[in-house]
Parts: sequence; C-alpha cells; structure tokens
Amino acid sequence: MSDDGNPRGSWFAVICLLVSMFMWIGIIKGQGIMLPTLTEQFTTEAWLTGWLMVIVSGSIYLTGVFAAPLESIFGTRAVIVASGFMVGGSVIAASFATSIVQLAVILALGFGPGISFAYILSKSLIGRCFMTNYATANGIGQIGSPLGLILMAPLVQLLLDTYGWRGAMLLLGGFGLHLAVCGALLRHPLAEKQNQESYQQIPSCEDSKSKLRRDNESSSRIQLLEEVLMKIKRSFGISVCLQKTFWIPTVIAISNRLLHTLWSVYYVDHILSKGFSAEDAIVFCIAAGVAKLTAKLLTGPLVDRGVLKLRALMTILLALCSISLLTDPLVNSYWLAIVNVAIYDFSNGGITSLNDVYIRELIGPELLTCAFGWMEMVTGIVISCSGFFPGLIHDRTGSYDLAFVMMGCVCLASLVVLIAESLLLNKNN
Repeated sequence: MSDDGNPRGSWFAVICLLVSMFMWIGIIKGQGIMLPTLTEQFTTEAWLTGWLMVIVSGSIYLTGVFAAPLESIFGTRAVIVASGFMVGGSVIAASFATSIVQLAVILALGFGPGISFAYILSKSLIGRCFMTNYATANGIGQIGSPLGLILMAPLVQLLLDTYGWRGAMLLLGGFGLHLAVCGALLRHPLAEKQNQESYQQIPSCEDSKSKLRRDNESSSRIQLLEEVLMKIKRSFGISVCLQKTFWIPTVIAISNRLLHTLWSVYYVDHILSKGFSAEDAIVFCIAAGVAKLTAKLLTGPLVDRGVLKLRALMTILLALCSISLLTDPLVNSYWLAIVNVAIYDFSNGGITSLNDVYIRELIGPELLTCAFGWMEMVTGIVISCSGFFPGLIHDRTGSYDLAFVMMGCVCLASLVVLIAESLLLNKNN
C-alpha cells in the first residue's frame, strides 16, 4: 500500500497516529467524565470548568503551527519521542494541581503541544508515504479515536471510582508515555529526508558573520535579516494560508473539531442532566466509539475503491451529523439516545478522516505538514474562544438542549461550504 520503499516505516507512522489519537480522545473524554467531580472538587461553576477543559483541547490545535519547523530542525522521530514525554509528564504533573486553573495550565503547556506535534507529523508522514490507498491508511490510523472512546470511557470511570481523580490522572499519564515508544519506532522516516530537501536551517550568527567576511561585506545586515525572515516564512509554510483551496477544508475542519471537542467535554454531563445514570452515559459513549470505529474502517475503502465519490460521501455525513444534533432535544429514551449518539459519532468520525483526504486533494502532499499546522491553529483559536457556551447555557437554563441545537447549526454551515465548492467545481469543469 505504501509507495516509499519502506513499508515498515510507513506502518509505524500509522501506529503513531493511532496512539496519538487514542491518548487525545482518551484524556479529553476523561476530563469530560471528571467534569462533575472537578467542578465539585474545586468549587467552580460548570461553564468555567468546561471552558478550561476546552482550552486544553484548544491548545492542541493552537500549537500545531510549530510542527513543521520543529520537524525540519530535529526530525520526525525526535519530535514525536519528545512529544510522548510531554504528554505523559504533563498529565502526571496535573494530578498534583491545587486549582482548576493550575490543572488547565499544566495540560495546556504540556499535553496540548505534545499531542499536536505527534498527531500532525504522523498524519502528514502517512500522506507522503501512501500515494495510493491513502484514505484507507489514514482511516486505520484514526481508529485510535474510537478505540479511545470505547476503552478509555469505562476505564476512566473505573479509575475515578477506585482511586479518585488524582489517582486516575497519574495512571492516565503513565499510559501517555507509550507515545514516546511509538515515536522511537520511526526509523529513518521519509519525512526527514524530504524536510532536509524542503527546508534549510536558518544560519547562526557566527555563520552569518563569516559569510559577510568572505563576501567582503557585499551583503548588508538588512539583506541578511530579509533572508532569515524568508527562511522562517518557508519553514512555517505561511504561503499555504494565502491559497483559497486551504480555507475550504479548514472551515469544515473547524466545524468538525469544534463539535468533537464540545461533545467530548459536555456530553456526559448533558446525559446526566437528562436523568440518565453514569452507567448509561458510559454505555452511550461506548456505542459512539463503536460507531466511530466503523466509520473510520468503512469510509476510507469506500472512497479508495470508487464506490462513492469523496464529496458525495462527505455531504451525506455532514447532513447526518447536523440532523443528529438538531434532534437531540427530542431524544429522551434509552434506545433513541443510543441510536442518536451512534449516528452523530459515525458521521463525525467519517468527516474527520475524509477531510484529510479532501485537503490533500486540494493542497497536495508536499504542503501537508504546514497546511495541517495552520489549520489546527485557526481551529484552536475558534475552539478556545467559544468553548464556554454549552456550560454557560446549562448554568442559565438548566439544560444543554439549546447548546446542542446551536452545534447542529454549526455543522450545517460547513455543509453549505462543501456544497458551494462542489457546485463551483462542476461549473469550472
């Protein structure tokens, strides 16, 4: 399936993506399960605790823009190994926090960047290695998200009941350290060779001075500064933001990631406020995880085998996602809740995988790392600024129903963008 001549390295990249997404959804969903406990423990309001947890998730997106320059300097393997220690170490350190703000800051500075770098670099490496069957390989890597939902939701609840939230965080931090081992398996990845060709190291002051002396000061300091700034611009890939094709999948990614984050943080509390038990909430989360796992394994082959076209399948999934959220206030029975959450997470998970294929089609594989980084940063800004509103609506009205309807409207906006791009594409053709 891979085209780089190193199938082992290609599949190690898939494993890294799987583990990074497993820890991502596992920790964020774990914070959602702990939301009532943390709110009571630190005597805060639900909207403040939820917002701080959303900001932690937002830090994952905000720091993604640094993935490309770090990869060009240190290499993919070294960055992912360091990311694993950042993820595990920060979660362990957060277990000693004495306030909700302190806990959020620790996770935002360690867990967020660590997950971000590992996720972006492994995902972009897959995009460069698999010239064919990319949707399938990417979908396999992304099954870490539903596996985290299926396995970590009941595990976190068990750890919370057995050891309290501090003990649960300690053990989750130990799990996070496994990401460093996965990064160490990346032996001589293709990305390092490509980055060495694509990026040039910024010259140090000593190199610059010697160059000036050799050229008899023919190049001024202003010219040297301009050269350094241009190399920084190329390293960060700022030019990708100037492309119109970058912003179309970015709008869809912002919508999908915002919904995913808000759902992960607030869904359990939402179900509890409807009168369901904590055990029911865990069952619903497992059902959602199974549905997302099915979507990850199914949507990629459907596109790669030509059964459904990419845009047509994305349109169907976005429509299903918005319908499940808009009808959420009407869902109050046990089986209807299971069906509704399964439809939501199936569609949300499928969109996440297919949007990566969508952006590679519009941007190309060479700019994937920079494109993913800037996309995550824009997404992080939106998430961090809007993550409080479901909790605030609950505190004011006693229900999350209005918040979930608003989330459905957000999904409809991305559906409109996709349809508009498809119509313009057909018109140009």
